[in-house]
Amino acid sequence: MLQKPLDRSPSIPAVPTQNIRSLIQRPRLHNGAQRTANLIFHALKSYPKMMLRDRNLPPFIHPHMVFSDAEGTSMEPLTNCLSLVHMTSSPAESTRKLFWKNVHWECERLYTEYNTLTRWQLLAAMQALSIYLIIRLDEGETEYNDFDLLLLSTVTVMAKRLGERTADQGSGHIRTPWKDWVFQESTRRLCVIYQVVNMLVYFDPAAICDHQTDIPISSLPARKQLWEAGDEIAWRVEKARESVGNTTFGMAVDGELVRISQNDISCYGGVIVQNTSSNRQIANWEDWCSGMDDMGGLVMLAASLVG
Repeated sequence: MLQKPLDRSPSIPAVPTQNIRSLIQRPRLHNGAQRTANLIFHALKSYPKMMLRDRNLPPFIHPHMVFSDAEGTSMEPLTNCLSLVHMTSSPAESTRKLFWKNVHWECERLYTEYNTLTRWQLLAAMQALSIYLIIRLDEGETEYNDFDLLLLSTVTVMAKRLGERTADQGSGHIRTPWKDWVFQESTRRLCVIYQVVNMLVYFDPAAICDHQTDIPISSLPARKQLWEAGDEIAWRVEKARESVGNTTFGMAVDGELVRISQNDISCYGGVIVQNTSSNRQIANWEDWCSGMDDMGGLVMLAASLVG
């Protein structure tokens, strides 16, 4: 069981203690949009349930993050999350209370220690926080999960710190080592999760995002074959099959798929930053979907919601 941290560094901002409910559902203008939003929510809620099965992870958490030592560092935030999620399978009220008490302690710990974490640990923390966020949205407001401000504040400081550590990373050329690509793609997929959450509820950390309003999701996930490559050799083979050029896909505000130069975008922690105005070209959804994994359905639903 996680232990509540006792020490506080005087140089670290105080942990938020106010209990303010912040995750408010966005209004829908017609029934069709609400049905699409409900389907998106069902897809999100499936991710914590996936983690209840042995060696099964949501499509935005790479196995390398859990089942191997990324850069030789401990993925404690994520391994703690995996342990805590199993507590949600019990219908006992006492277990649910204990789950949220541990999540509260974990958020406090991450909030006070974020400045000491490696980039991989920051990513693991952001992934874990996304799972806690989804469970909180699924459960609704209860007396046990009454710390929205702490949860969102922890997401914010983690996103900013992760952005500081990754802002100068490469853009994903074939010469980029496989582990670096796994990190970049994991961050990209995590960005999609947080942006989709922001489509459903008023999500304060999304205010960090500086992307252009005409592209609500600026960088869509890469092909399934790249994501599921078991090692660097397999990844390089798949990477070599991609067409020449440094182009990625984005989703426009009208639900259209567009091609964007990766040089014009970056993922700043859990949010997307659009660096410059780019010359975007309309692309075909079937071209992107043909190589997509389980995240493809979520993105398509998001496109239906905004289109």
